[in-house]
Amino acid sequence: MVRRPSFAAAMPTSETHGAIGSVRSVEITAPGRVEVVTRPGPQGRPSAGHVRVRMLAVGICGTDLSLASGSRTPPELPWRLGHEGVGEITEVGPGVGEWAIGDRVALEPNITCGQCEYCRRGVTSACASRLSAGVLTQPGFLAEAVDHPGGFCHRLPTGIPVERAVCAEPLTVAASAIRRTELEGGEEVLVVGAGAQGLLATLVLVDLGYRPWMSEPNEARLRLAVELGARAFVPGAGPAPRIVIDAVGVPEGLAVVVDHLAPFAKVTVVGEDQDRLGASSFDIVQRQLSIRGSFIYEHPQDMATAVAMLGTLPTEAIVGPGRPLDDAPELLGVDAGHRPGVKQWVDLRG
Repeated sequence: MVRRPSFAAAMPTSETHGAIGSVRSVEITAPGRVEVVTRPGPQGRPSAGHVRVRMLAVGICGTDLSLASGSRTPPELPWRLGHEGVGEITEVGPGVGEWAIGDRVALEPNITCGQCEYCRRGVTSACASRLSAGVLTQPGFLAEAVDHPGGFCHRLPTGIPVERAVCAEPLTVAASAIRRTELEGGEEVLVVGAGAQGLLATLVLVDLGYRPWMSEPNEARLRLAVELGARAFVPGAGPAPRIVIDAVGVPEGLAVVVDHLAPFAKVTVVGEDQDRLGASSFDIVQRQLSIRGSFIYEHPQDMATAVAMLGTLPTEAIVGPGRPLDDAPELLGVDAGHRPGVKQWVDLRG
């Protein structure tokens, strides 16, 4: 049974354990208000089974933006954001034999119990007791350092740039959606949406030998998808796709393409939105579509696989310039969608 972990902020320590000084943390302090605050560090060494990680980089996700804006309610206030983190281990707690000081890791933010029906079946994404850093149950990774369960850390490939490593968690989401789609090889694949998820899915598909189609109204993002190996999808002008990865999940996304899909096409929806999907039951039945959702990933294999892929996938192609911790409130503000790069991130190496 995985014990409930502590996500208290922590500063790097020496071999002498004891009180740790103050740390900086990015938190929602009031509805719609994000600040960099100073908090006391924890006492002593990490608890059993945990490691202390000096954060190097934290990616910004659409979920972070919705929490920061107030369109999604955080579990409590103040609330520390960030669930896409990579860092360097500075101390290990009792019972942690697989990690050493100096190891660079990606943090898996979804902590599963390992004991419920779904965990025993290997579908930990449906864990009945899942803890979720930065989103649902635990403070997130946007701090100078955090404590994290050692069993939910993944070793980064040697020598990869932090700009690539910061995509570890969202790459896991994209790669898991593709795995669940059960490709046979050689199908025409359409990706809907050239946001971070759609572009990461494109990289995975290209790595698998596909040349996917991309449906994206934004010309700049479409050009980037083409640079990464996709083809621009023009409805009715090419072969009918048999596979769809819907990376946006908004009504207009699927509505634009549904009439151009092959009969028996498989649609995997990874993007989330509160609105109804843009496909009627008539469309689904007449084309005999198979539609499934893909939520996060399964522990531990999916993130381990995606992190290994970082050794060759140039995910840094989709990220903007890193911003220092002090700029995080601005990065999470109303103009976040207009910043350079598709994927935004906070650089904590300074």
